[in-house]
Amino acid sequence: MRNTTVYCDPEYIVNDTYVEREVTYVHRIIRINRQHIVNVPRNVYRTVTRNVVIDPGIPDECDDCDNHKEHKKHKKNHGEER
Repeated sequence: MRNTTVYCDPEYIVNDTYVEREVTYVHRIIRINRQHIVNVPRNVYRTVTRNVVIDPGIPDECDDCDNHKEHKKHKKNHGEER
């Protein structure tokens, strides 16, 4: 009888170790200063003064004609009697 050798698939035993390695991640921060323009109404009032003359015209008779019994009618020309 001959001696026969059979080789089986190897069995792996893994011993894992971990070594830290620093990886730098750069995070950019952009600051934006914004100014918003807001329209605000500003009311300005201009005052105008007008002088108005109201002319009633020349009266047809004097204001006291009703109180005067002797005067019946007056002319337009300053109270002359007819």
